[in-house]
Amino acid sequence: MRVSTLAALVALLAAASVAGGQRDTIGVDEIHPGMRGYGLSVFRGEVPERFDVEVIDVLHGFRPNQDLILIRTPHPVLNQAITVGGMSGSPIYLDGRLAGAYAYGWPFGIEPVIGVTPIANMLAEGRRPTRDGAFPGATPLSTRPPTRRRPRPRRPRVSYDGGPVDPLAALRQEVARLGFRAPAGRRDLSRAVPVATPLMLGGFTDEAARLLDAQLSPLGLDSAQAGGSGTHAGAHGPARFVNGGVIGVSLMRGDMDATAIGTVTHVLGRRLVAFGHPMMNAGQVGLPTTTARVLHILRSQNRSFKIAEAEVPLGTLIHDRPSAIVVDSGLRAATLPLRIRVHGVEDAPKTEWNVELASQRNLTPALALAALTNALSATASDRTDLGYRAVTRVELSGRAPVVLEDSGVMHNGPVEARALISIRLFRVLAAAYDNSFEDVHVRRAQVDLYLDYGHALTQIVGASVPSEEVDPGSVVPVRVTLRRYGEAATTRVVSLTIPRRAAGETLELTLRPGDEVTPDRPTPRSLADVLDNIANAYPATSLVLSLKMPSRGLRFRGHVVTALPRSALDTLTTSASTGPSRPFITYERSLVPLGQVLTGSATLRLRVRATPRQHP
Repeated sequence: MRVSTLAALVALLAAASVAGGQRDTIGVDEIHPGMRGYGLSVFRGEVPERFDVEVIDVLHGFRPNQDLILIRTPHPVLNQAITVGGMSGSPIYLDGRLAGAYAYGWPFGIEPVIGVTPIANMLAEGRRPTRDGAFPGATPLSTRPPTRRRPRPRRPRVSYDGGPVDPLAALRQEVARLGFRAPAGRRDLSRAVPVATPLMLGGFTDEAARLLDAQLSPLGLDSAQAGGSGTHAGAHGPARFVNGGVIGVSLMRGDMDATAIGTVTHVLGRRLVAFGHPMMNAGQVGLPTTTARVLHILRSQNRSFKIAEAEVPLGTLIHDRPSAIVVDSGLRAATLPLRIRVHGVEDAPKTEWNVELASQRNLTPALALAALTNALSATASDRTDLGYRAVTRVELSGRAPVVLEDSGVMHNGPVEARALISIRLFRVLAAAYDNSFEDVHVRRAQVDLYLDYGHALTQIVGASVPSEEVDPGSVVPVRVTLRRYGEAATTRVVSLTIPRRAAGETLELTLRPGDEVTPDRPTPRSLADVLDNIANAYPATSLVLSLKMPSRGLRFRGHVVTALPRSALDTLTTSASTGPSRPFITYERSLVPLGQVLTGSATLRLRVRATPRQHP
């Protein structure tokens, strides 16, 4: 670094230290129209620069218990850029005292008018305590002074068995949207909104970037193409945060990078406050943070933003609140190391990908899906039928690794995240973060994808039986017609046993691929039960024969009762001593491994004689 640049940095830091101390802040009641001052922000590189500000007035009652200071920012860059994503948190000084943070703007404004969040609101957030055990897997970087902590509330007990209740439902719904884009919705152009937080994406294909944008843009993060962490020459950067300096919240780093960029408002010892508005308004979180550098401010009529890239990992975002984010620079956040290896692609330039994901219940599954989609689309971009076998290994704290194998087909190549979401890695992550039994830390995960080019899908064309009338207790041969693309249809004969208790009933027989059938599992009593239910799902390469029975069953904690007569069912469902239970339709199921990924279905109706014509 040049001597002159270093001297300028020291001078700015000294000025910020004096002007920005907590005892040298200015209250909203002292601010009046026409006051002049300055702000600090990084326009290029790592060193904060001054920009002039002028007070327009104070908007009272802007948010609950929060006013807003209206200012102009006359500056050669800001006169054109108007509001700049990534400048959120830039400290604003009036009369030599810290007034607040650059935070709000108006969509499509044509003059550089900004809303400033008062520093008093931000400092109040900076003093908030944290709950015990709030950041599983996080480690201190130094001896932590004692702080007042609140007891951690227990999560309400919910039932997730990897079956009917699916915590990935929202993720699946978004993935299913054409082009993976979130709905734009209606924007009120007259309403002040937080200055957009740019999410710098590095190492992503367009398909994976769109997928990630669909998940994160509704949370207030606007993705932009940038570089990856540590990929540029001399990527060392500053080892501490300073007032007006760049701060990044690292959602993903490694071979792919996703970093939300903002500005430090005020350093309070180990803690600091930044942004002047929430990042996602997620409350108490444990996301890794990093220093960063600015390459350029892109001026745009749509949205101007800082083009930046992460540098040195440092600290943890501990509070994401309405008026600020709060970072503890002495705490190292837990991350989820994810290793992805792609097999079966000849001469691919890269077949192994290693990333660290932010560990957070709402973010991690979406980040893992984007990483998996990105690795696959970058390695095998062919738009053709593509079969895959995924071998997943997930290590959870305090238990044996979970190893699973899934198979599937993508009809348009690796851009089909809808196919990848069926890999049970995501169910394990959801169970680890959302189970109601114990707190568990996901230590690491690995996915090996084995690809098979060609039409690897086998269709269930139809099924038939010798006669629709069958005897109770008899074994019925079912002829299943299967057809693989480009090949002649084949027939497979499987045996079906008719239950004796079905005498006199008409039954429905359905033949489906295993991944479309949910096994009857008991309500889990522990995380081990949840993981067992996930592990025991039917594979997509098996044919499942489901015989719908006229009886009903009940699912209890630890066991399932089937084939209950109506009188017993009524008694158990109204009894207060039976515990939580819910009736369900019962099936007699047969599993036939075929070794091929299946699609399609077939249905038959069978009439069971009241009395068998002959002994079975």
